[in-house]
Amino acid sequence: MEITYTQLLNYGALIITQFAVGKKGSFVYALLMHMNLYIVSLVIILSDVFLMFVIGKLFDASARFFPFSALHHRAERLEKKMKASVLAGRVGKIGTASVLILTATPFAGGVWSGMILAKTLQIQNSKAYWLTGIGSVIGCAIFFLAAEGLIELF
Repeated sequence: MEITYTQLLNYGALIITQFAVGKKGSFVYALLMHMNLYIVSLVIILSDVFLMFVIGKLFDASARFFPFSALHHRAERLEKKMKASVLAGRVGKIGTASVLILTATPFAGGVWSGMILAKTLQIQNSKAYWLTGIGSVIGCAIFFLAAEGLIELF
């Protein structure tokens, strides 16, 4: 299988889309570009795993340096927003499984939400990584199946 320059650009744009808007935007982009959804799913899961570790380290790192300070402030704003969220409040009552559920929920969750909820619930990083990672895979499977259904429909 030969990889072309266009494919590299498409997957680069997919990763940027994934980091900017998440799975909902990434799968739409992939459908519009007629990309292989199996490879797209793998790229999205790997991007989520990378982002999950970056977010986890963000909470532990000091916020003195510019790129980290901006992301740290974003994480703090999202944490405050999540604490006021009705969905996060309901899901938070479930306990540690709520991190997995919130991460897997299409259009409402994601890696940012899962890691922030884990921090709010004071879950250890190692357990938070597992819960968020599994939730990311489940969320990706939901979007994958929906995208496959759309392809079959049209």
